Amino acid sequence: MRARRLVRGLLAPVLLVALVGTLAVLQYRWLGQVSEAEREQLRESLDRRARDFADEFDRTITHLYQGLRPVSAFDPAAPEAFLGRYDQWLASTPTPALVKAMYFARATSAGVVLYRFEPDGRSFVRADWPSSLAVVRERVSGGIDDAARGGPAGARMFTFTSSPIVPEVPALVMALPVASAVVLPRLPAPGGEHDFMMALRSSHSHVIVELDAAYVKDTLVPSLLARHFSEPGSRGYRVSVVDTDSQPIVSRNLGPGHAVDPDRADVVAPFFMVRPDTVRSATLTWTVPVGPNPPARGQAAATGPTVAGQVSAITVTKPAPIEEVRAGAGGGPIALRVGALAPGHWRVLVQHQAGSLDAAVAAARRRNLWLSFGILAVLAASVGLIVVNARRSERLAAQQMDFVATVSHELRTPLAVIRSAAQNLSAGVVHEGTQARRYGELIEGEGRRLTEMVEQVLEYAGLEGNRRRTASGRPIDAGRLAAEAAASSASLFEAEGVELTTAIAPDLPPVVADEGALRRALHNLLTNALKYAADGRTVAVEARAGLARGVREVQLVVSDQGPGIGADDLAHIFEPFYRGRNATERQVHGNGLGLSLVKRVAEAHGGRVTARSAPGAGATFTIHLPAAPASEAAEPLEAAADAGGQIP
Repeated sequence: MRARRLVRGLLAPVLLVALVGTLAVLQYRWLGQVSEAEREQLRESLDRRARDFADEFDRTITHLYQGLRPVSAFDPAAPEAFLGRYDQWLASTPTPALVKAMYFARATSAGVVLYRFEPDGRSFVRADWPSSLAVVRERVSGGIDDAARGGPAGARMFTFTSSPIVPEVPALVMALPVASAVVLPRLPAPGGEHDFMMALRSSHSHVIVELDAAYVKDTLVPSLLARHFSEPGSRGYRVSVVDTDSQPIVSRNLGPGHAVDPDRADVVAPFFMVRPDTVRSATLTWTVPVGPNPPARGQAAATGPTVAGQVSAITVTKPAPIEEVRAGAGGGPIALRVGALAPGHWRVLVQHQAGSLDAAVAAARRRNLWLSFGILAVLAASVGLIVVNARRSERLAAQQMDFVATVSHELRTPLAVIRSAAQNLSAGVVHEGTQARRYGELIEGEGRRLTEMVEQVLEYAGLEGNRRRTASGRPIDAGRLAAEAAASSASLFEAEGVELTTAIAPDLPPVVADEGALRRALHNLLTNALKYAADGRTVAVEARAGLARGVREVQLVVSDQGPGIGADDLAHIFEPFYRGRNATERQVHGNGLGLSLVKRVAEAHGGRVTARSAPGAGATFTIHLPAAPASEAAEPLEAAADAGGQIP
């Protein structure tokens, strides 16, 4: 039956622990899924912000390109067509400060001549090439020996890139429309590239728009970064704008001169290019007649010199722009290669402050795991506390039942003796004075036992004693109180044949105490020694001064030479209703409240009680009371209720 009851009692805690473990596993998996979703959401959001930034910057550049790109050839001496496009762009752009200067470059036999646009005079003026446009001059002049590239001697290289942007300046280089040409196609080369033989007749003139680098780096890019990376949730990111060599141009949330490592960036978005989706595709078509014969049906005569070959029309549209054109010496054939669209010249790099999005999400997951497991640990601890408290409640209930049974037995015995003596007296059995006196002593002794038990119960319940202790605390001589308590109990020890000795140190400091409560505590210790240690035949009462953590105190000691207390019982003897193995085996009368009341009295006075014992070596109980200030003198003690040890 007991085993079955134990199994039923453990079933609920085991189920609760299993439930907490299951919740922990599910929480771990759920947090993993949440972290993965959060990582993807953050990456998508960050990629969207970077792309939005790149798109807005490129829209600004594309708007400038579309607004100022010449749609027909013009002469710098008569720039009316260009001025019309310039005025339209100026009226529609929100960033007029983007343009620092504009030029017109014309290829002549003497070289490439440069004209500078003067906005105030609305005209182009002849100017020298500034050093800032050296890269542009080399690009538009095409004066690079083909021999340096491994080609035939005397050949020249004309280079046309897929992007009009020159990031080193920065500038936009826009060629005027190409004149007529004659093309002889060749078979497609392996790898998807197409080679063509062609002869060009072009003006080789360009409009050059120099951008204000300071405005781009100090105003335009920072304002766009602030717009796209200052929203809630973006403050924890480092942002860098770098060139093709990963040199920093603009940074956000980074120190001066620092940039995000491209290999460790969470998001990389190229920009600073003319967007192909916003620029119309260019279509170039050339036709060539067959030798000296007239053109066949569907063929058109080409201007310029004729080249023998098959008639064909070649169309080149973006995003498959002309990559380079190679001209032979003496105006010979020219090789044209169609290349791929050039990427952005700058990049925006975004990195989380934690080092990466993965690190940030992992840190957040660890925090969530600690928080979740902390909550589950609290829940598990609560379950444990519930189980422990339930077990303690069961033990306390069992102790209380034992207490009720013990008190009932303790009350019944003296009451039965008193009733028996009273019946004998009322029946006239007692005739002699000596016999009557013996009956009176018997009734008195049993009545004292009843009084002690009632006082202990009242004291434990907090009745009467608490009010008196609070109201009557005053400086008293604890040594004298100990001597009086020993003297009042001397008759009890004498009747049991136990020697009671006292050792009171002189000049003890007074203590602030409730005299009645302290007297009852000493009496409980003496009674406890008489009950459990009478075999030792000696009990000693001592009052002495001592120090505890540098503070003076008075120590009231009751020691015996009895069988002692086992280590298992010593840890619990001050618990209410607890009775040690020795008391149970020897069937010593008691209710398990005496030592508990001594502890309560000592703690109520700001002190403590200690016990020291070993099996076969007796037991020593010490009440430690803090000494009163030296300025306070001990007051006289109240008289004890009687000499028989009755507790008031």
